[in-house]
Amino acid sequence: MTNQHLIQQLIQTNVAFIHHDATMDDAVKKMVTLQISSLLVYDHEDRVVGILTERDVVRKFTLLILQDKMSRTVSTVMTRPLVCASAGNFNEEIPRLHAELGIRHFPIVRGDLVARGAPLVLVSDIVGLVSTTDLAREYLHRLATKQQEPSTPRLPVALTVICRNRSEGNFYQNIFEQLNFKVAVETAISEEIAKNFSAESRILIEFDTFPAADQKIILEGLKSWPGRMVIATSREELLPVFRKHLNRQDSRSHHAHGHASHEQHQQVALKPLNLPYCARLFG
Repeated sequence: MTNQHLIQQLIQTNVAFIHHDATMDDAVKKMVTLQISSLLVYDHEDRVVGILTERDVVRKFTLLILQDKMSRTVSTVMTRPLVCASAGNFNEEIPRLHAELGIRHFPIVRGDLVARGAPLVLVSDIVGLVSTTDLAREYLHRLATKQQEPSTPRLPVALTVICRNRSEGNFYQNIFEQLNFKVAVETAISEEIAKNFSAESRILIEFDTFPAADQKIILEGLKSWPGRMVIATSREELLPVFRKHLNRQDSRSHHAHGHASHEQHQQVALKPLNLPYCARLFG
């Protein structure tokens, strides 16, 4: 599928905007009326200065114990700075930015104009919106289409789920097997298990289920473990820690190959996981 086809199929062009001085009462009503999960926020000069998502409403706004909270302005709750992806390369940029920053909604800007907190993105620069959910739906659509084609059946992809909690590991197994993976569940992490990893390995690690000593092994292992790997955690404060280790690995790859890799094989995913999106990352 070409980038142009991806743009046509994935980008939501009916993007909704709201002024940063609007009240949260106005914002919530607009999201409910339009049945959308995000609003782009603009200022007096038509600059897009942030984004308000359902996640912001649930995690920030609903927890406020204030009598006048519905009259609070959108600018006090929205997520900033704005992080965008370019229309020409969003299929690669979104997984990378999601892994680095843990965000799920990405305004798409025209051409190759990419802004990460820059104040120069105007309302007129925005051509659409893509979320990690959209990419997951695209993956499921492609999977269903391939299954309907009269061709040689696609062999299941081997996936190792490393999760200390057996019942949670079995849950992942049931879901991923429906997505055409052959799943093995490991309840421990060790050097012996890691020795079996190769460039062809697909690995999901449920980071939060392990004690601190095992988590240290996982972090150290990121320096050398090959294969496509998704590390699942619900702890946003760990993102800089993972980023530090992943960047260290990217640096070694850069020196070894003389250029930066265009595809990041290790990703961090915040829970609750979008499992079809994770399946897409495994390829």
